[in-house]
Formats: sequence, structure tokens, C-alpha cells
Amino acid sequence: MDMPSTQAEFEPADMAQWTAMVGRILKGAAADSLDRTDEDGLVTHALYPVDATAAPAMRQLPAAPPARLAEGWQVLQTVPAGMSNADILDALSSGATGLCLTVHDPAVMEGQLASVILPAVAISLDGAAATPAHYRRIKALAGAEAAATQIDLGLDPVDGFAAGMALHADAPTSHCLFRSDGWHWHNRGVTAAQELGIVIAGCAAVLRAADAAGEDMAVAAQRISARIALPTDMFAGLILCRATRRLWDGLLAGCGIDPVPLPVSGHASLRMMSLLDREVNMLRMTTALLGGAIGGVDAMAGYGHDLLTGESAGARRMARLAQVMMMAESHIGASLDPAAGAPFVESRTAALAEEGWRCFQQIEQAGGLAVARADGLITGWADDAATAREARIRSGDSEILGATLQPRSEAVPALLPEFADIRRPAALIEDIRRAAAATAPRVLILCGDGAMQDGAVRSALAIAGLAAVTLPEGDPGIDAARPDWVIGCGVDTPPAGIPASRFLTAGDLLPAGDRLAVLARLTGSVEAGS
Repeated sequence: MDMPSTQAEFEPADMAQWTAMVGRILKGAAADSLDRTDEDGLVTHALYPVDATAAPAMRQLPAAPPARLAEGWQVLQTVPAGMSNADILDALSSGATGLCLTVHDPAVMEGQLASVILPAVAISLDGAAATPAHYRRIKALAGAEAAATQIDLGLDPVDGFAAGMALHADAPTSHCLFRSDGWHWHNRGVTAAQELGIVIAGCAAVLRAADAAGEDMAVAAQRISARIALPTDMFAGLILCRATRRLWDGLLAGCGIDPVPLPVSGHASLRMMSLLDREVNMLRMTTALLGGAIGGVDAMAGYGHDLLTGESAGARRMARLAQVMMMAESHIGASLDPAAGAPFVESRTAALAEEGWRCFQQIEQAGGLAVARADGLITGWADDAATAREARIRSGDSEILGATLQPRSEAVPALLPEFADIRRPAALIEDIRRAAAATAPRVLILCGDGAMQDGAVRSALAIAGLAAVTLPEGDPGIDAARPDWVIGCGVDTPPAGIPASRFLTAGDLLPAGDRLAVLARLTGSVEAGS
């Protein structure tokens, strides 16, 4: 019998050997010194023991495993109001297998879908297009093929329940009417566990309302889909996908309902995107989509790296082709839950599911999703989580590539108004950059004997797009430089002629406190030549 290549090339290793190797690398420090705690308080360990006696892990499968193996997931192309029919046909000929429609006017939507073979394309309605009128229009366009057309109407589980049930009797069994949406709240700021709790609460709201209306909950369960956010952390997205299915199964079991597949769509996070060094958004998008692909979402939507300023056709195409390459070249679609059984993945899935269930219980204790939203519980979650995330950026405990880490000197382009409400951490730095461009303060770094902080100060200033002149302490050129601000490196007092209010030390800018507040102060109102 042929031996796997890994067994042929490497000797078997047990946990003790791995622990010893980590100990050598860490020079005697404990392995748990590498542990990381995320914003939900969940810990990622450096090493996970393998229990050879444990039962095989239960796989978290896509809604339609045979279709996933044969065709992969649906590559969704989001269709904004300004996207033409020609652009849509081009998208369908270059990777897209589904359309996420957002236009408000059903007549405009009908024009966008001209010549589209609807049974061959998955249709998802979102935002202003998630209405019964749009749904009826698509069914009419599909005609006799309506039952063969896959449609996800996307009605809100609370506000849209009555409208959805009015469509229920005449809707083909393949059509999802309600969507429990975590992606929207992710972009508002919630953590992964909170997002998961919101998604399950939305599903529970549909089941509860169906039961109260005398409808069969098992039938209502077949009308629900879920949408989750795929963050830049590939593993975080992978684990969120698996935990969503795990809690859905738990919810059905608690309601006495036999297992029903839950179609899960993964939309790439918008809050992870930055206006600065926008090309880095391609990397964020690729790792986000990879997490959804391995995690087993049924449909995915990626976005162009220039989305925040006006998505170009070329950028949209790259976001689609990234998914096509994952299926055609890496064959990720030809596997079902490939990460199952990995101790790290199973441990983190269980931990996130448990924390997500706790968040769901908080929503239920508040009176359910409708009350939790109306009373501000979920908005409070989003605001608190976003503020805490921004605090880590401010202090330097967290970095954003291209914004705070290896920043590039460039102007900040204008943000489209429709993205203004997204709590993007990068917006903190973008606001400072705009202020710096408007005020253009002159900054002088004053170095004392043996000072070694000049480079660190320059790196901090680069976050705001600022450059500085460096002079040694006591240099007569200080007056000629006419600085607006002086930063002392190894110098604790301002030089003659510089008011204390315009003097900082290197420690003020180094990652110890709120470095962005200091940068905002530097880029505020400038008293020229003070």
C-alpha cells in the first residue's frame, strides 16, 4: 500500500515533541505566551491537543452538498442601480452565477435583467429591492420556469413576516422568503459572536411568528436563509460559517423540528476596507472569500477594491475571478467542510457557537429580535464593539495595513455617501489625513544626544501623512524652520521661542496611549510660525 507523502518524509510526532519544539523556539517560555484573545474574549492557542479517542467531528455541510460538489458555490455579483444590462451580461459571462439585485424600481430591475436566463442564475434581492413587488416581477419574468429559478427574497424576519407569509402559499418550495442578516450589523460594528446571535435570533423570530400564526414551523424553516459577513481574517470567517450551521441545527432541535438545510450566503466585510492604499483591499477580499469558501457558504459576494469610491468594472471582475480560481484551480468547491476535525477549528467553532448562543439568549431575554432592535440593545452592542475596536487602533494594539502599518503618502479620495454609516476603523486615520492635507503643519523633530526614537516618531507621523525636518538639540536653524510643532526625542523641554502648547515628546506618539488623538492635535488648527 502506498504511503502518504507526509508519512514517507516525516517521522510521526506526538504532542510532547511539538511542545518541546515550541519551548525551544520560545527559549523556555510557555506555549500559552502565544495565546491570543479576540474581541469576544475567545482564546486562540498556539497548540491544540489531539484526542485520539474522541468521536469523529460532525461535519457542517452546505445546504445542498451534491450541488456544491458538482458546481461549487454561487458567485454573487451585487447589482447597484447604475449597473447596466451589458455590465450584468458581462459579469455572467466572466464568473458570476448569481445576481444580488438592489435597485428600488422594479421596472429598472426588469431592464437590468433583459436577456438573462433566470433559471440558470441565482437571484438574491437586497435592500430596496427586497420587496414583494420585486419578487412578483421576477416570477413573472421567469414565467413557466419560476419554480426552477432560485430566488432569495430577503425579507426582514420581523418587519417582513406578514408580507412573506402572504407570498408563502404561491411561492415554489425552492424560494427563500426571509433572510436573517448578520452582515448589516457586522458593518455597523458588532463582534462575530454578536453577529451570530443576531442571525439565530432572526431565524427564531420567523419560527415563533409562524407558530403564533398557526403555520407549520418546519415548513417556515424552509423559507429562511442567512447572510453572514466574511472578515479579512480567513479563519474567523471559516469558523463563523461553521458555527452558524451548528446553532441553526441546535435551534431546530430545540423547537422539535427535523433537520432542515439553511442556505448561508457570505458577503465580504465592508468595514474592513480602507480608502488608503486601496490595493490592499484586494488582499483583504481574497482572504475573506477564502474563509467563506473553506467554511462552506452556499453563495458568496465579493467587492472591488475601489468600492468605497465607485466600483469599477475591472475591480468587480477581479473579485469574481478570485472565486472562480478557488474553484477551478484550487478545487475548494470539490470538498465538504475540509477543515472538520482540526482541533483548532473544532475548538474555536464550539467556543464561538457557545458565545453566539449566549448573545442569542440575551436577545431572547430582552423580548426577541424586534424588541432588542427597538430598545437599542443591538445598536448598543455595535457602538460599544466599534468603539473598543477603534481604541485598539488608537493605542497601536491593532494595526491596519496601508493606514497605520506601512502607510503610503497619498491623498484620501472622497467616500461615497452610501458607505458613510459603516464603522470602518480605517476612517479614523482617513479623517486625520484629510485634516493634515488641509492644514499642512510644519513639524520639527528635535533630537538630543544619543536619542534613538527618530525613526519611530517618523513612522507615527506617516500615519497622518506628515513628514518632518530633524535637527539636533541647540541647532540655530530652529528659528529659521518656523515649526508649528516640535517633537523632542531625548529632549524633554521646548527650545527657546517654542511655546509649551506646541511641544511634544516622542513618548506622546509611541504606542502607549492614544496616538491618533495626538496626531489629530497636530493636524488641527495651526498657528503659523508660532
